[in-house]
Amino acid sequence: MANNTSKTEEFHIGLTMAGAVSAGCYTAGAMDYLFEILDLWENSKENKLPEGWYEEILKYIPKHNVIIDVMGGASAGGMTTAMATIYALKGKINPVVDPTNITAIKDNLLYDSWVLMGDKENEKIKLFEKTFALDDLSSDKIPSLLNSNFIDAICDAAFIDDVGESKKMPNYISKELEILLSQTMLRSVPLPIDFSTPFGTLKIKKDNPKYNTFEHFVISHFKLDYDASNPLHKDFYLPLDPFVNKKEVERLKLATIATGAFPIGLSFRKFFNDEFTVEYIKNNSRKLINDKIQPENIPQNPRIEFDTLSNPFQFIGVDGGAINNEPIGEVLNVLKERYGEKKEGDYDKFGLIMIDPFPDHDYNLTEYKQPDDIFSVIPSILGTLQDQSKVKRREMLEFHTQHYLRGEIYPVRYYKDEVDKKFKLEPHAIACSSAFAFGGFLDINFRHHDFFLGRDNARNFFKVYFSFEYDPENNNVHPIHRNWTPEMVEYFKFNRKDLATGKEKVFLPIIPNLYELKDKLEKVDRNPYQRTVKEWPIYNPEELFSIAPKLEERIKKMVDLTINKFSDSTPDKKHPITENWMEKHYHQGFFKKITGWMGSKIFNLIIATNKTTIAKKAAKAAISWILKDLEDKKLIK
Repeated sequence: MANNTSKTEEFHIGLTMAGAVSAGCYTAGAMDYLFEILDLWENSKENKLPEGWYEEILKYIPKHNVIIDVMGGASAGGMTTAMATIYALKGKINPVVDPTNITAIKDNLLYDSWVLMGDKENEKIKLFEKTFALDDLSSDKIPSLLNSNFIDAICDAAFIDDVGESKKMPNYISKELEILLSQTMLRSVPLPIDFSTPFGTLKIKKDNPKYNTFEHFVISHFKLDYDASNPLHKDFYLPLDPFVNKKEVERLKLATIATGAFPIGLSFRKFFNDEFTVEYIKNNSRKLINDKIQPENIPQNPRIEFDTLSNPFQFIGVDGGAINNEPIGEVLNVLKERYGEKKEGDYDKFGLIMIDPFPDHDYNLTEYKQPDDIFSVIPSILGTLQDQSKVKRREMLEFHTQHYLRGEIYPVRYYKDEVDKKFKLEPHAIACSSAFAFGGFLDINFRHHDFFLGRDNARNFFKVYFSFEYDPENNNVHPIHRNWTPEMVEYFKFNRKDLATGKEKVFLPIIPNLYELKDKLEKVDRNPYQRTVKEWPIYNPEELFSIAPKLEERIKKMVDLTINKFSDSTPDKKHPITENWMEKHYHQGFFKKITGWMGSKIFNLIIATNKTTIAKKAAKAAISWILKDLEDKKLIK
């Protein structure tokens, strides 16, 4: 129903991008499509249409605004969050709609970073082979199983600014944009609980025992409108300035790389300068403890008494997803604290979207197997600790008690059954899920397929799922849809039967997709099951076997470094008494010392002379494991 009010209605969204390892290309594809339809809609409001479009479309353009206020992510999702931010802030949206010329640079940060991943046209050495290079082992230390230098190169390329080009930030990006990147610290922030008795508190020297709980999670919380002179900004936020200030660029780059530092597989990252002040670390803990994100909402009492912490706060960072793989609570808090809690009868002012290449499904589908010895208990303990570290009690309760609009974009792929001619769900939708989610490193075709799958899934999500019911007869019309004409409703509506009542319900999209409008006006009926990249990518194992020698060389080098590490027989000068007792009870005569020395040398010699065999067996096992997983997912030639 039309309304004569001149107010332009707004709807705000927050985006959470889950950890994904190599499947960040899927998330990048979904974000590429979101920016495409937002940009097309924004231009149409200014009477700008793509070449060849009929001006008649302008009569049906909705005028409300949809604004991205906050984006957050962990691991590959955190890296995509940072890249999507840079891409949007440049204001130069160049969607990748053509799936041909896979290896060509598209001048699209999301595609060029996540699909190309440093691979160049006509270049013989591809990404997976680069991960076996030895240059990262030159310091006689092993930073990770795979050489991670390619990540630094991708990040460096992503942060190169278009010098001299004027930038126009899109209107659908908030001027107060916040981005939140999950970080896992291999150093704890002790949060003490004082166990002093009333008598003990009167002691002059307060050396009473304490019970400490430990915080290992930190949010790299960047704010676009950061003001260093504002006491509510300093040490609560980090400046979001990815173009001009070199210091801030380096901080954002480090946070971006560190959130994706998959433990053991990819290299850890060092925070060793002033990336985080000690006050920032303390305020980070206050945010997490109070479940508040904005400084003005964090209670002053009770005061948290932190132990003395070094300034700057140095630590080693590993994959942000190790503790918080989907920072949904933190992103939701930004929206709630900006626009208020939703009350009974209120219309939604904001919505939360999660993009997750590996969503959880029914937990009870897999049969539980009871551990029966330490070899099965130890993995269960590690899995338990990992799951428990990522538990989201507050978020679970919030989503059960408050009905905020939220939705999830996740891999869905259909095939047409040749028997009954119906479209059915593929059991494996995303190629990069192979090889423990490292499958995307194997082949650019995997990444290319998943990028466009992300675009296709985002298309269907924003067409029907990210919508509000439209029921003017019962006064159920969201404010953003109140000014829509009957023609606009007719062209954009989507019907869905309510199984409980049997009645048809009408829904209208929050973000109008003008491609859908154009199809309706031109009477074009597109198949929603149709995929942009139709063929499921197939990997040729010969490529893996051809680079096996480089894998073996890397394993041999790591064996050498491991032997050197454990061959260090330097006496323990910190514990001379222990050394004396050990010498007394395990005293070795001259003959035993000689034979022991010879035995050690012989052992090292055996390992050294057999390291080629060890490397070949290890490489063979790794290749076999990769190929079996590819075969299970029908990705193998």
